[in-house]
Amino acid sequence: MDLRRAAFAGVQAGEVTKEARARLHFENDSGVLVLGLVDGGSAKEAGVNVDDVITQINDQKIVNTADFVTRVAKLSAGDKVTIHLVRNGEARAISLVLKPRPYESSPEATTLYESVTVDGNRRRVIVTAPKSEGKHPAVLYLTGIGCASQESLNLSSTETKLLYGLTKNGFVTLRVEKSGVGDSQGPPCLDPTVDMQAEVRGYVAGLRALKQFSFVDQNRVFLIGLSVGGVEAPLVAQQVPVRGLVVINTVIKPFLEYLMDTRRRQNLLRHVPDDEMESRLRLNEQCNRRLLIERQSAEHLLKDVPACQDYIDYPAPHSYMQQWASLNLVEEWRKVDAPVLVVYGTADYVSTIADDPYLAEVINGFHPGRATLKAISGMDHYLAKASSMEESIKQSSGIFGEFEPAVLDVVRNWLDQRTSDR
Repeated sequence: MDLRRAAFAGVQAGEVTKEARARLHFENDSGVLVLGLVDGGSAKEAGVNVDDVITQINDQKIVNTADFVTRVAKLSAGDKVTIHLVRNGEARAISLVLKPRPYESSPEATTLYESVTVDGNRRRVIVTAPKSEGKHPAVLYLTGIGCASQESLNLSSTETKLLYGLTKNGFVTLRVEKSGVGDSQGPPCLDPTVDMQAEVRGYVAGLRALKQFSFVDQNRVFLIGLSVGGVEAPLVAQQVPVRGLVVINTVIKPFLEYLMDTRRRQNLLRHVPDDEMESRLRLNEQCNRRLLIERQSAEHLLKDVPACQDYIDYPAPHSYMQQWASLNLVEEWRKVDAPVLVVYGTADYVSTIADDPYLAEVINGFHPGRATLKAISGMDHYLAKASSMEESIKQSSGIFGEFEPAVLDVVRNWLDQRTSDR
């Protein structure tokens, strides 16, 4: 039995501000304000309106926007729910059956929604394949850190532009959704059990499945890892051999060293005064050494140093971050004897540009001639256009920025050459 499709609520929710409470005659201190409704979504068709304040879903009180997003993410198509809301000071209840979330599609590709089993739970995988017949080279995509879904229904994310661009040029691609994200079963992505090793197991399952498709040439399968996906790429390749690896805007230095360097750079880009920056960095080093290297619990650390809160807030469980910090990435790359393309953007303020030439040097030191280094001028961490790091940090559009097509050209050309190698 395949996975149930995630629900399509179609609600754009936000904080109930002081102004909104006065205007809407809403006196409670919880709930979320309906800022917009998506055409075709379940909520709009059921009669939810803009400026309604949602206070409860079934018997679960909605405290804030994050709570609302978490509750909705657990719902599936076909679920019957009752939304409790306040409209112009009057309490109402609207019952509805949730519609399925739409699927990705493109006239230039075949998009398949499949699943794999990881740690006893089904995980969603999204496949893009050329429309032409025959066996094709293929790519497993390893995304960055965090718990956002990799789906992009209108194909507006930079990641989907890269992947559908590769498919247009003859490559099958596969993404593995993280635990508890989108249609995937399993513990929530931020649960301590969903650590880096668990994430790698998900990618390994996806890679094995990719090689089994009848339209994939299993002797021409590659990995592409963005950001922390490039950290995990050698761990995956050690378990399932691949024809080659592409890593984009990634890290090889020890995590704490990388973290200090990156947070210093970001403070400089934000024009933080020097004395304040040094104070922040000292606290950052103290907090993260205790959390990630000494592996003290967050509860113990925050009780001892409450100011650490802002320095240990990560988009992944602390168990995940501790495993990353324990990796000797030089040693992990030594174990992988395959061609590697190392790509970095000159406007990337998230990873450390100095890591990329060093990574290429490390790989070529162990396996001469295996690594190729390519810089892309005016590309940021998220594969988007930016004239500088400072522009990128200001625009904060992430993977929904303007895609830099040069990365597609560089990756495609390298993959084409590797697929023709004997």
